Amino acid sequence: MDLVTQTIVNYIEQTDVTNREDLLSVARIAFLDYLAALAPAENEQAVQDLARFIGAKSSIGSDVGRHMNSTVLNGKVISGGNTCLVIENVSKVDKALYYGFASHYLDFDDAQANLAGHFSTVLYSALLAVLEPTDTWNEFFRAYIIGAELEGIIGYLINPAHRTQGWHSTGTVGVIGAAAAIGALRGLHGESLAQLLSLAATQSAGMFFQSGTDGKPLHAGLAARNGVWAYELLQHTSLQTSTNPFDPERGWFKTIGNITVTSDDIASHWLVPGQLIEPGLWMKVHPYCSAAICGAEAAEIVAHRLYTSDSFLWDEIDRVTVHFPPGADAALRYTSPKTGREGQFSIEYVVYQVLAYGVVQDELFKIDSIDQSVRDYMSRIERVYDMPKVSQTERITKVTVTLKNGDTFTETVNNPKGSPKNPLNLEDIRIKLGLILEADQIDRVIEAFTHTDKVESFLQTLRKEGVLHV
Repeated sequence: MDLVTQTIVNYIEQTDVTNREDLLSVARIAFLDYLAALAPAENEQAVQDLARFIGAKSSIGSDVGRHMNSTVLNGKVISGGNTCLVIENVSKVDKALYYGFASHYLDFDDAQANLAGHFSTVLYSALLAVLEPTDTWNEFFRAYIIGAELEGIIGYLINPAHRTQGWHSTGTVGVIGAAAAIGALRGLHGESLAQLLSLAATQSAGMFFQSGTDGKPLHAGLAARNGVWAYELLQHTSLQTSTNPFDPERGWFKTIGNITVTSDDIASHWLVPGQLIEPGLWMKVHPYCSAAICGAEAAEIVAHRLYTSDSFLWDEIDRVTVHFPPGADAALRYTSPKTGREGQFSIEYVVYQVLAYGVVQDELFKIDSIDQSVRDYMSRIERVYDMPKVSQTERITKVTVTLKNGDTFTETVNNPKGSPKNPLNLEDIRIKLGLILEADQIDRVIEAFTHTDKVESFLQTLRKEGVLHV
């Protein structure tokens, strides 16, 4: 085992978070936020189609497709579609695939600046897939924290070059984080843990040209699935793989990023203070790319100064300028999106909505075609890169609205709601859960979350409330 891999293995084995309430509190909120991103996505056609596909695989040899208009997974019904799939046993890999895809489908899940991608969608999906009835919250969250820590450190070391080259780290790094989290939860040690990381690392994949399509959330599902598959393969076969995945000369870092990483690069960052704390997680109140959050809030502040219920603000607007630091809008790849899905990755579409309605309209990200008149309004929005360059962990955006009468209004935002320095709290998560659950259901979910010792007991409550279907 090379020294870098050995260092990573040692930290996974030895990390104790019992007295790290700062990390555990973030992990708890992140899990509830994960559920709040997952639950509404289960009504989406693509998510239901994947559920049916998984159901068909799991029901080979059984009587499938006898009923119409719903999908049943483990006794829970997902409405829509043309078949009914009664699944007796969903495989762990398919469960991870489904939860990863669904939880990232709406782009409503958390993100992190060092990773330049999404932690929880992959990590929690993989952990839920391999969960055992005896697993405790402390073990579950310890595994998540370890996976997040490794992902964040890797992201710190390889970005921004990895991102700008076109990789989507939710997929490329996420599979490694998933393996680390699974290894921690299931108590793997030494060479067994190194082989798990190795088999995960060799499956790194995900390219950012998929943003604005179903391919992007599929990266999260594949990362979670492949981490679980690697674990099962090593547990149930005699297959052997390299125990040197992070060898400085020819390992993952050298291959994927052409950089040399030492054991000190890992050791000097591990839980100092922790990737969940610094730079921390970005959580969302609307389902669009987190790179647009600062600009959206800046536009909202300006809109609220100008907006009146009896006027359409765009009739008064001459032009809008969105000011970024150089390269800070890389993830916002669509300047003139044609679909709502593409609009999730367009500052123009987000700002258009805010200035048209006062706030972002979540339903507009689901439309099949953006009207030409809306695209004409978006053509008045220009991006400029006249703000000072900031570190990889910082975000700042300025919005300038110039009216036809010459009046100009400007707002700058760098710590919007949901940012690490202005985080979502439990009440904010309740609001997100309220998009799919009734108030009494949310009360029961929160009550179970805070008063159960075993994770599985809480999951049973979620299934009763119709949140988990696999």
